[in-house]
This record gives sequence, C-alpha cells and structure tokens, in this order.
Amino acid sequence: MQDSKSLFQKVEGTLAEKLCVKELLKEQVIIYVQKSKEFIQKEIVISFNTLIIENQFIELSKCQFEQKLSKPKYSEGINIIIIKSTAGKEFLITSNSQQCLRLKIYLKKFCVHKNYSGRYRFIEQQNCLPLSQSYKKNNQYFSTIKFEKKQLEDNRELQIFHNQLTIMHAFQLMPNVFRLCEDASRYYILGENMKLQSLESLLLNGFDFKEVPFVSIIYMILQTIQKYQAKAIYHGNINLSNIYVNTDSQTLQITLLFPKYMENNAKNIEKDIYSLGKLIYQITFHSQKGEIVKDVNLNLIQSLMNQWSEPNSQRTKYRFLYRVSQLDLLNQLLSSKMTVEMALIHQWFVNIRQNLKIESKQSMPKAFLSTIMEEQELPINSSQFLDKQVTITQEYEPEEELYPIRCQLVNTILMIPSKKKHDDARSYLYRSKTFASFTIKRDSLPEITKQWTFK
Repeated sequence: MQDSKSLFQKVEGTLAEKLCVKELLKEQVIIYVQKSKEFIQKEIVISFNTLIIENQFIELSKCQFEQKLSKPKYSEGINIIIIKSTAGKEFLITSNSQQCLRLKIYLKKFCVHKNYSGRYRFIEQQNCLPLSQSYKKNNQYFSTIKFEKKQLEDNRELQIFHNQLTIMHAFQLMPNVFRLCEDASRYYILGENMKLQSLESLLLNGFDFKEVPFVSIIYMILQTIQKYQAKAIYHGNINLSNIYVNTDSQTLQITLLFPKYMENNAKNIEKDIYSLGKLIYQITFHSQKGEIVKDVNLNLIQSLMNQWSEPNSQRTKYRFLYRVSQLDLLNQLLSSKMTVEMALIHQWFVNIRQNLKIESKQSMPKAFLSTIMEEQELPINSSQFLDKQVTITQEYEPEEELYPIRCQLVNTILMIPSKKKHDDARSYLYRSKTFASFTIKRDSLPEITKQWTFK
C-alpha cells in the first residue's frame, strides 16, 4: 500500500486522526496489495469520509467506486469493490453479497458520483440554498451546496474542500450530507431538503433580529465553536454569509457552513472568536439603509457603554442593540479577551435567563435555569404568542451531534443585572458539562419573531 499507485496515506497529523475516531463499519475483507502483488486479509474500518486500514486511510470524497462480480463456472463468484481516483486504484474482495452491500451503503454516501446533470435537476431558490430534484424520484429534493471546480484548481483549496466534507459528516452539520456529485465544471453536496437562509440574506431582507432569536443564534454559534475546539480544529470562515438558519423548522436551527480548515495553519479558534464578535457587531449596528457594516469601531462600543452607564441615559438609534451586557460581550470578543467557555456564561445570556417567565399548568418543582435553554418539560401559555399554547419538549441528541437551538420566551424589559444572581449562575455553568436543548413548537422563524412583543 506504499507504492505510488496506492490511495492510502498516513493518518498521523491529518484531520482524519482528529475526527474519524468513530467506527461506522468494521469488516474483514481481502485486499490486493499492489506493491507485493498479493492478496491479504485485513480489517477495514469506515469512518467519516474515510476508509482506514491500521494507521493508513483513503479520503473517500476524492474517489469513485464500482462493483464487479467475478463468477466462474460452477462457482458462487466473488464481489470486487474497486475504489479509484486519478491517483490510482484499490481493490476490496468481499466474502459475500451481504458484506458487499454493507460497504456500498457507506461508499455511496462518501464517494463522489459522476453525471450529476443526468441524475438531477438544479433549482435555484430565492434567498435560500438551491435544490436538486431527482429524475428517478420526481418528488425527492435535496438542499444543494455547489462549488465551481475552477475555484478549486489550487491543491490547497481542493484539500480545504475535502476537509469541509469530512467536517460536515463528522459534526453531522445541516443539511445532513446525503451524496457528493460532480459534473464537468462543478461539485454538488446534496443534503436533507430544508430552507436554509444565511444571516446575511436575513439581515439584508429586513429580518427583525429581536433579542431572543439574536441571543439564541449567538449562543448556538458559541456552542459550535466549542465543539470545534474540543476536536483541536477551527472553522476559519465564520461570517454572516456562511451561517444559515433553517427558516422552515419548528425549532430555531442554525448551521455553520463552508469551514476552511487546513492542517499546519496559523489560524486557530481565537480567530473564530474574533470573527463571531465582528458578526455580532454587524448585526448590532446594522442600519436601515441596507448596507452591512464592514469596519469595526471599538471606540463606538466604549462610547455607548459609557453613555448607558449614566442614570436616565437615552437609548440609541441602533434597533438591534438591547443592553449594556451586549456591548460588553462585543468589546471582549473583539479585543481578544475572552475564551469560548467565558463567553458561554457571559452576562448577556444570564440576563435572558433571568427574565424567563414560564407559567406551568401543573404544580412542579422549580427548575434552576442553567442556560437560556430550559431544563424541564413544561407546557406554557403566553400572551406574547397571541394566546396560543406553546409546548416545550425535551430532546436528547447523540454525543457527536450539534445541539439545535431552542428559543425561549423572555421578558425583555431592560433591567439592572443582579451581580449575585450572575455569580450564582456563573458557578453553576462552570460545573455543567453539557447544555440541554429543548423545543418550542412554533411557526417558522420569520412568523414567530413577528409575534413577539416587547414591553
């Protein structure tokens, strides 16, 4: 597996070493070793976008595969799976058709498929990711992320593209990747059908970033950055145009697309934290003229903080600026004075938690609200939802999945934060290892935020 025609490369020091530790499939197969020209039985492991043998792996998104059946007379025959790319070929010989089928299920998911235009119809959607419609099943649609091959001609950019696929699979990012296809000029990542709209599109199209959805989106981005940090990688491309909201979901869900991770790169998680600060700045100080702010002005933040600290100070013209703690978070993120862990227990999030008002239909023990996520399953009523009943239901996600955002009802009356309450919550959050995530049954994102009223 070491000759120039082999597709295998060493795992050590690669993204696969950090992300592909979960075994999706383990099988004993016969492989053909091209260097020694012999057949050897080996244990293979399929993980996220990788096929691993011992300390070597194949990056499957760079390859195609095909199955061949060799059936001599008076024999049941053998199934041969050929994994191939422009660099070479590898041969896997399976013991039976069932084993071959198990392998094909994952190879179809991770390997690239030719002839996109012969299988799917590309449909543009205004303000949302485009769709692919299957010719074989006309009612089957897939959210589609497309890449121009001419923009991936540089080897570094091409590797970043394949790293992106590995990250999307490993973190199970929306839209959950179903298939990778290509034609002569483009790659297409096909995922679950959903309406994904970027924060940039929402902002430019007049979406009203009220404090609850705003703070929830930021909180979820921080949770995602924390998951990247736990795997010792970074996103490298956090901005308004690369963070998407599922506007068709019953829960407020976001996804961070187009990561630009590269091994042995100077970028790190601190760059992601700063980029998040800039994103918050651009939403906070967005004007009704429709132009997105490009430059960060730390003096403006400090000036507003000083102004708001004075008694009876007047609120500013910025409609998405809600409180001093928001400015304080901005200042610390942009000044590189904050870690992800510190940001997750910042006063801005605690303020929202303190203002949560829930009316339970039945007598229950009072729960400590450790985050802006609720930790009890409670039916609630609220006049803020036009007297409609809204239910919170708890969901448990697998360890490797991202936590969907669950928006909460809050009373957004401006208040003087309680330092004692914040310190109590801060110490509690430090002890918390995970963040519970919950669902509020509701209409789509644009409709529900229009129903919120603020005193």
